Amino acid sequence: MNVVMDFDISKILNTLNRRKGLIVSVFVVVSLFAAYLVTVLPNVYQSSTLILVTPQRVPTSFVASTVTVDLGERMQSITHEILSRTQLGKIVQEFSLYVSGKKALVLEDRINILRKSIKIESRRNNVFQLAFESEDPETAKQVTSRLALLFIEQNLNVREQQAQGTKSFINAEAERLRKELEEQEAVVTKYKVAHGYELPDQLDTNLRSLEQLRRGLEANNQRVTALQERKGVLQKQTVEVDFPKTDALSAPFPNAASALPQSVQLEMKKKELDSLLQRYSNKHPDVIRGKKEIQALENDRNDTVSSQPHSTKTSNINPVKQVLLTQMRDIDSEIKALHTQSEEIRNQITVFQARVDNTPLRALELSKISRGYDITLRKYQDLLAKSLESELSENMEKKQKGEQFQILDAANLPTKPVRPNRLLIILAGLVAGLAGGIGLALFWDNLDSSFRRSEEIHAYVDVPLLATLPALVTRGSVLEQRRSQGLLVLASIGTLAIGMICVGILGPVYF
Repeated sequence: MNVVMDFDISKILNTLNRRKGLIVSVFVVVSLFAAYLVTVLPNVYQSSTLILVTPQRVPTSFVASTVTVDLGERMQSITHEILSRTQLGKIVQEFSLYVSGKKALVLEDRINILRKSIKIESRRNNVFQLAFESEDPETAKQVTSRLALLFIEQNLNVREQQAQGTKSFINAEAERLRKELEEQEAVVTKYKVAHGYELPDQLDTNLRSLEQLRRGLEANNQRVTALQERKGVLQKQTVEVDFPKTDALSAPFPNAASALPQSVQLEMKKKELDSLLQRYSNKHPDVIRGKKEIQALENDRNDTVSSQPHSTKTSNINPVKQVLLTQMRDIDSEIKALHTQSEEIRNQITVFQARVDNTPLRALELSKISRGYDITLRKYQDLLAKSLESELSENMEKKQKGEQFQILDAANLPTKPVRPNRLLIILAGLVAGLAGGIGLALFWDNLDSSFRRSEEIHAYVDVPLLATLPALVTRGSVLEQRRSQGLLVLASIGTLAIGMICVGILGPVYF
């Protein structure tokens, strides 16, 4: 195993010795290019600031904020807004960034470079760091301060816009509900006007009125009964005045009633008819027969009265009987008035009873109509309360009493560059040059298939090796070697020149 290792190491060393020109060329080119970069790369300074997210200053129990977007989402939105082409273009033009004397980049490239130079890092306790890199320390400080102010302004604008948007939406919905509420209220009002006396809130009033009317009707009936009894007494007294010693009603013969005067017979028939009307209707046979008898008696009395002189008629009437007849006429007039009043009361009872009977139906219909109105009213009242809250929230945001961004540490003026690290570039160039040269030498030698030692021939051909001859140095071989060295030098110079040209074209800022 040791023999193989020694053999391998020696082979590598022989290869490196044989390709030492290539190794040196790569090492020199890479080292010189690193030295060139150290020379041309400008110093880059970084200015940073800390921004603190302060909570709402007014207690949420008094004023609830309508800006409920999470801080992380709002930060992303604000960051995208600030890093937009519009905002960065204003900053580029305001501070004349990335304007070189040799060449001028287009605005889009300058915006992209500025976007890459801005770093935003979130920290704990609602603190985030904003940093910006520039070749000029004063420019780095000014741009960082400008970006911090943009964050603060953008946060205020976002919160105020969200509060205004919430308020506008709530007010628009409240106005829509107000119009809908007015339409529904007009329907409810129209229904109440059309059925005002049959609504549930009028039920107690209707029941009390109905009870009063029934009591009044009962009192009228009792009064009519009393008057009819009084009239009967007066009729009896009238008969007694005409026949003081004869009881016509107790005559033993069936036609005794016909011996009574016509006026007495007429009053008795009327009393009998009133009694029948209280029990039967107008179409009952007894009622019809009674009316015909009364009509016949009235006709006979009129004929008798018209055939006698007036003086004789008045002179034959007893004064007591005349008083009794006057009282009977008064009682008839009062009974007639009571009947008329009772009929009116019955009509009113019918009306109020219909109102009471229709009340459940009106209650159901009104409930159906009012259900949508009540729901809309509650929504409208809720929106009015939310509108007041949104207005308070908007005023709080306008007066900057809500959640805000506050500069904790102002942008600093950098005194030391953050890059490039020139020593690290030099060391990286030396290591890269050496490693690149060795790697390229091993790769190039691996492509060469010629035999240089006897061991290599023995590994491919199973024939005994008799002798080896050293390489003869001739004039042609010397010229070939010099030509190879010249090409290697030219290739190294060309590679170095191409690298410098690329740096010059692209500019140090891309590195």
